[in-house]
Amino acid sequence: MTRDNSLVFRSYQSRDLDAITALDALCFEPPFRFSLTAMRRFIETGNAWTLIAESGGILAGFLIVHLEVVENRIVGYVVTIDIAQGFRRTGLGHRLLSEGESWVARSGGEAMLLHVYVKNAGAIAFYERLGYRSTDVVPGFYGRGIDAILYSKQFTKSNR
Repeated sequence: MTRDNSLVFRSYQSRDLDAITALDALCFEPPFRFSLTAMRRFIETGNAWTLIAESGGILAGFLIVHLEVVENRIVGYVVTIDIAQGFRRTGLGHRLLSEGESWVARSGGEAMLLHVYVKNAGAIAFYERLGYRSTDVVPGFYGRGIDAILYSKQFTKSNR
């Protein structure tokens, strides 16, 4: 797949479900990938926001964020962010995540949360570069012996 600079960002449509599930399977090995049923549930829940990025009609990436209440605070939770191979290291992940942060902030959110597999050095570096900080290690988050790091990014008044 070649990268086209004419990215289009739009909201999720039900016709996207198969394509985003297929992209998730390319991006993540089990147990980190989602089934079609799980993906539908994550997208269609009332607190979800899904952003699609396309280039020339090809799915370049997507982001699913949930708006949640944690300890009496409204926060965004990144369910997944997936970028197609030909679009990685182009700034697309940063752009999708920034759009998600903006949506959460406009919705009254104070922070973003996400989990990362403890051995996913690339994702850890990506999130830390964007201002996310490790707050906890969650043993067995992805299954027995597969731990996750909980990351958070607090919003300031300037990015709310």
